[in-house]
Amino acid sequence: MSKRILILTTIISLVFGLAFSGIIFAADDSYWQDHKEVLDELQSDGKPPTVIPVELIPQEDEATTALRERLNEIIDEYAPRIIEMSDWLYHNPESGYYEYNSSKMLGGELEKQGFEVTYGVEGLDEGYNSVIEERFDAAGLPTAVIAKYKGKTEHPVICFVFEADALRAPTREKGAFHGCQHNMQGPTAVGAAVSFAKLLEEKNIPGSVWAVLTPAEEIPPPDKSAMAKAGVFDGVDIAFFSHGFGPTSKRNEAGLGNCCYLIDAALYDFHGKTAHGSRAWKGADSLDAARLFLTAIDMLREHSEPEFRMMSAITKTGNAPNVVDDYVQIDHWNRNTDPAGQAALQHKAEQIDQIARGVAMAAFNEVDIRHYAYYYNGIEYGWLNALMWEYVHEYGDPEAISEELGKPSGWAECGYPSVNFPGIHVKPAIAGTPEVAGHSDENADLTISEKGHRALVQTAKIEGAMALRLVLDPKLLATVKEEQARWQEYGLEKGLITEDMIRK
Repeated sequence: MSKRILILTTIISLVFGLAFSGIIFAADDSYWQDHKEVLDELQSDGKPPTVIPVELIPQEDEATTALRERLNEIIDEYAPRIIEMSDWLYHNPESGYYEYNSSKMLGGELEKQGFEVTYGVEGLDEGYNSVIEERFDAAGLPTAVIAKYKGKTEHPVICFVFEADALRAPTREKGAFHGCQHNMQGPTAVGAAVSFAKLLEEKNIPGSVWAVLTPAEEIPPPDKSAMAKAGVFDGVDIAFFSHGFGPTSKRNEAGLGNCCYLIDAALYDFHGKTAHGSRAWKGADSLDAARLFLTAIDMLREHSEPEFRMMSAITKTGNAPNVVDDYVQIDHWNRNTDPAGQAALQHKAEQIDQIARGVAMAAFNEVDIRHYAYYYNGIEYGWLNALMWEYVHEYGDPEAISEELGKPSGWAECGYPSVNFPGIHVKPAIAGTPEVAGHSDENADLTISEKGHRALVQTAKIEGAMALRLVLDPKLLATVKEEQARWQEYGLEKGLITEDMIRK
């Protein structure tokens, strides 16, 4: 690094430290104002632009390029450890709420690299906590990791969010497996966080770095929402998230949407009266209530809009045919494929609740109803997608980059976090990646291939480059925050989100 660049980085530290204290840049000073004419043309019916032209992102200056190249060197030096962690997780999979060894390994690595690490979450909602305690003995989320590196200034806070849970086994013999490539998420996030923190320290750049493990993504209730509501992410300025890799990389349109449909999940606990199987007239069979419930769901399905998906599982019941069941639990999900269908989803849940109460009466049971998981719309950020696209083209393989736009989904599958703080799902571009089914052995096996190892490092570099730009350009960060406010306002007006989804 030349003496000139060192002087520039020192100036950056002083200037931008003040900027993030609100002394230099006012809250409304953003690139929206600089490009108002262009952005106004991209709006319609009060809807913010769904695609931000990459040309509107300021060009990287010489000093930033030099710092990014140094960051690349740090990531390359750390790459063998990133790969080692990913391969270890592949060979040691743990399903949701049981990621004890995964949590210890990833948290321990962050601690070794100078991060302050805590496990578990205080202040979780009581209703949520009781559900995960009952079902998984996971009260307080003991496998959650919150790791923080406080740099020269508290803000901006760059947060790398990741999951470590493997898919639950389709058969008991198979065991858990990383068919959703979650083994790549932690090592990518740790690699990017550790490398970025080293750069901040080495070059006296302002900002702090967090790395947060959110457990059990594959199993409701949504822990990211619960952790956000408990204040875990309070103070985060930008979040980065990755989810492995596939045959192509493409950016999403900005807007409100979700990756996995709107979901309302509920537990229906039917309580009857046990009796000897040969003298069943003395009993009240909860399994009868469950059978009636599932039959009535099938009847309702016939009269539901095609956007709905209804999914059920009997999760608790007896196992002795000669004993009348006095307790059966059904886990039921309603899904709506229409992002504008939140009110309709709520109405459908009320219908299902009415069915449950009716069949309980018919089978002389009592029923307890607990709606325990909500997956709603999140915000997809156009400015972050444009910035990501610049670095996907910088680091990715051209033949693996698609200019087709994906639908908005928000960076978090559950909606709530991405409504409350900006973030992005970063997608690498690795040429020649085969098309395989998600949640499959083949998808897991890709992670330990040469292509999987390249994807780990490429993703960390894209995330690091984006983080550097946002730290060095408070005006760009303010632009993202302004976009957040605009989409919140639009979402409330159109009923795509509700007031209770916005953390005060």
